[in-house]
Amino acid sequence: MVKTVRLAFSKIKYIGNSIGDDIRVEIEIIGKFFRLDQQIKPGTTTIINSEIGKFETDQKLFRANVFLTVIEKDLLFNDTASVSGSIRLDTNTKKTQDFTFFVRIKEKRSSSGKFWGGRVAIFEITLQASLLDMMAYLPDEDESQGFLKVRIEDGSLKEEFLPAYLKVKRESVSTEREYFTILEGVERGRRASLNFKGDGSSWLISDINHEPAVRAKYSISQKVFILNGKKYKITDSPTMPWKKGVYDIEIPDCPHAGGHRYMDQAKRAMTWFRIGHGGSRYLHTGLHSAGCITITEISRWMEIYNTLIKARKGDFMSVGFLEVVD
Repeated sequence: MVKTVRLAFSKIKYIGNSIGDDIRVEIEIIGKFFRLDQQIKPGTTTIINSEIGKFETDQKLFRANVFLTVIEKDLLFNDTASVSGSIRLDTNTKKTQDFTFFVRIKEKRSSSGKFWGGRVAIFEITLQASLLDMMAYLPDEDESQGFLKVRIEDGSLKEEFLPAYLKVKRESVSTEREYFTILEGVERGRRASLNFKGDGSSWLISDINHEPAVRAKYSISQKVFILNGKKYKITDSPTMPWKKGVYDIEIPDCPHAGGHRYMDQAKRAMTWFRIGHGGSRYLHTGLHSAGCITITEISRWMEIYNTLIKARKGDFMSVGFLEVVD
């Protein structure tokens, strides 16, 4: 099986004597060349978290030679030093592994053709290797009510909300953001990005398994919604009656403010599931209906949410089916 290894420049620690703070780091790995220019103060650790490259391998052990050069840039004399080393990663493990290299630079000064200088700086450079599952999912976060705000990378840099457990494909990372393609839902096919968490880690998760399509039923006459053999009381609108038939239940599109007042009883009350692929009829919780199927047993909404949110029909748009009967 071919796997993808992601190598990243994780951090740099400046120890020893001070020889200046205008630092350039050059890294070469398997034909990939990375360069960083940054002001780095002596005695500090700077988080970089920048991708060097992705590499495919079908071997049990991924090996790569690494060449590192650190330069302290100066108007007259650049102080520089290089080291080489290697990275070895067991591709049967999912653990992220750090590799640390030490580059020792001795300061040089010159006058009348003579060089002197005794200060020595040491740069501790940490590279990070990890097996990258290109397929990933958005997490279900309480702080954002089950949605994450992302930036659409189409030139407009417009921000949109994406629902929990939406499937995406990782593309690349920068110092501050992670880029991906949305694979399902109303924003399918668009490229987007997320900033990293405060600790520099990714919001994206990999250990999610979507469930098969759900099959639910709505009885117009009995005013009940039936899912997995359980009945839930609903209200609907007598002025906007439903037609009997089978409808798709969509993957959630965006947070719906109408559910905010019910969040003390149901944490995901702002997550609504559209019925069909057009119009404004949704399945949601609350006490009123403007044509939607509204689950009035608010405290039970999370039972429905937890079943629907991970379900998939297989059309990249739906979580399952709703049969409307008399």
